[in-house]
Amino acid sequence: MDVDQQQLQSLVLSAELNSENENLEQLGPIIKSIYDSGRQEAFLDQLTAFERKKEGEIERMCNSNYQEFVQSVDQLLKVRQGTVNLKNKIIDLNYDVQKSGKKLTTKKKELIQTRKIQKNIDDAIETLQKCLHILDLSNRANNLIEEKKYYSALRTLEELQTVHLRNVIQYEFAKHMQESIPVTQNSIKDAVTKEMKEWLFKVRQVSRQVGKLAMDQLVTRQERWRVKVAQEPDLRHVAINSPIELVLNEDKEFNVVNNEYVQIDFKPLYQCLHINEELGKSQELKSNYEEDRRAQANLVLSTSFVLKDNDASGLIAFFQDIVGFFVIERVILRSIENFRSSSEVDALWDTVTSKAVQIIYAALYGCIESKLFSRVKKELTVFMQTLEEYSYNVQKYMDLHLFVFQRYSELLKEKFADDFHQTMLEDDYMPMIVDSPEQYEAVLDACWFTEDSRITGQGYPRSLPFSQAYPSCCLDIKNFVSQFYEFAEDASRIHAQVDDIVREALDDMLIEHVNGVLLAKLRSTNLTQIVQININLEYFENMCSELEELLKERRSSHRGGKIHLEAAEAFRTTRKKAEKRIYELVNSKIDDFLDLADYDWAPSTMQTQPSPYLQDMVGFLTTVIASTLYNLPVDIKTLIYFGALGYLATALRRRIMDPEVKRINANGVGNFDIDVTFLEHFARRLEDPNIADAFLELRQIVSLLESENPDEYMDPSTRNKKYSLLEPADVALLLEKAGKRTQHGINIGQAGQQNRFFSKFFVQKGDGV
Repeated sequence: MDVDQQQLQSLVLSAELNSENENLEQLGPIIKSIYDSGRQEAFLDQLTAFERKKEGEIERMCNSNYQEFVQSVDQLLKVRQGTVNLKNKIIDLNYDVQKSGKKLTTKKKELIQTRKIQKNIDDAIETLQKCLHILDLSNRANNLIEEKKYYSALRTLEELQTVHLRNVIQYEFAKHMQESIPVTQNSIKDAVTKEMKEWLFKVRQVSRQVGKLAMDQLVTRQERWRVKVAQEPDLRHVAINSPIELVLNEDKEFNVVNNEYVQIDFKPLYQCLHINEELGKSQELKSNYEEDRRAQANLVLSTSFVLKDNDASGLIAFFQDIVGFFVIERVILRSIENFRSSSEVDALWDTVTSKAVQIIYAALYGCIESKLFSRVKKELTVFMQTLEEYSYNVQKYMDLHLFVFQRYSELLKEKFADDFHQTMLEDDYMPMIVDSPEQYEAVLDACWFTEDSRITGQGYPRSLPFSQAYPSCCLDIKNFVSQFYEFAEDASRIHAQVDDIVREALDDMLIEHVNGVLLAKLRSTNLTQIVQININLEYFENMCSELEELLKERRSSHRGGKIHLEAAEAFRTTRKKAEKRIYELVNSKIDDFLDLADYDWAPSTMQTQPSPYLQDMVGFLTTVIASTLYNLPVDIKTLIYFGALGYLATALRRRIMDPEVKRINANGVGNFDIDVTFLEHFARRLEDPNIADAFLELRQIVSLLESENPDEYMDPSTRNKKYSLLEPADVALLLEKAGKRTQHGINIGQAGQQNRFFSKFFVQKGDGV
């Protein structure tokens, strides 16, 4: 009960403190607690008691303040009446406001709805404007593509894709456009690629013209440089494309790809490259371009041509195609970064060069016209120098250039070799006769020939020591050298090889077609012809020295040193063989005369004249000396005389020493002495009196056989003076044949005593010599 009372007091206190609120939150838990505890009646009793208590308090309070209360009540009533009136007015006003508010609310709702609609319309308009702008950009891109403004179209598509479509990507048309942009980009790439391929085709068509213009420009530079060199001779060793030439030979630059004849617009290539770079396809473009250019290079290399009928137009066109192709490649390399690398261009150049060189080699091998090679050499030189100007390596073409010289040398050599061979075969191998001073001067101009008094002292007709073959060959040689070095003009870069080529060609012609023919003719038995061949060989040998000097003068001044022709040694060797052949023929004739000899070594009477065969032989030799051997040099004639007479002396010695000759009497010795004396007199009449020494051994034999004292041979001093050429065995045999005896009583003719004689002789000879 106390608890209920406390709760009720707490509730009343709370109500007093919160008079403006009903404080239902605390009442609920109290009532619930009373119901839960079953104290409803008790609580009601307490509540009733509390009510009475409060009423008593109110009554007491009212009784003490009644008058004020009445007044307050009156005032309150008045206030209440005013409040009621005010309330009625407020109600009326509220009704009016409610009525007006409903209209305003309706208007507001209508306004809100209208604003929503307007916003939707604005959004729709904005979206439509965006879509229209996108469609406009799309149409603009298509128009730019049609106008071939591909880069602008590509930038427009990129703007659509990265900026505008993102804001409307929720719409189907935007998704469709987003998906179609890569297709359009590929179509742009295909379009610019197609234009580039068309451009490549046009470039292929004008490449030859570009090459021609580049080569013509180089020729112009060459001509301008020749004029410069003529004015300043010190520049004659400066080559085209050298730094000095490039500085001194400056002229207005000529653009070979953009001029009045050819205009190559590189825009399709630049555009294609730019578009592919934007699309990230530059590597693909590089690969395709490389493949296309290789295909075009193969088209150039598929060109076929032949060099004949003095027509080099096919080769010239081939050169122009290659030059034009690689000039354009170099222009592209220099004008575009990171597109074509030097290594790629050089690799393509090496491939084309290897195949082109093979093609040209084949054509040159099939060409047999030497005149055509002059054109080929000139065009090849211009071709190489043009490509060098554009920084291409032309070493393989330098090898080809050298081959042109070798091939030209072969053709020129074949031509002159035939002339040499024919000249040598048709020569009469007789001293050349000139009928007039004009002819003589022509011969002097044609060949290397030193005049002497024997020739200049003659009138006309005038006989020359050599045959017609010599001046004819000299003239051909001079023409060969002149033609070759005329062909070798402007070949300063391979001057050493050129000099070697002409030297080897001359050696080949002289050795094979001059010396070879002369060597073959040495088999002849015609002494006159062999002698003339020997004379010609001497002149040809001397000619080689003059020819070496000529080659020194004509060769490039860059090269020094001695020039040596192998032909000189070949002529020298053949001349030795010719001399030997002369000996053989003269000795053969001597053998013929000796075959007529019939010596009687023990005649009953002594002859008063030399043997007839010797007289005939000396008559023959006199004739040969006066005619056939007349033009031979003195030293050669001396050797021939000495060789022939020595051969004769040896033959006569063999005859007297012949084992079949058993006995020689004084008449036989006297006859032999007459023959030897006759031969000695003949030999002394020759140009060199010492030739008579060929018969010295025969003279010693005669002296021994005519000696009254054979023992003097035993005396070393006498033997060395009178019998120095006689061998002991021969002395023994001769004394035996002559039946001579020594004062010691020894018959040297007895075979059983010869050993004692020889041993004594050798002892004495050893002591005395």
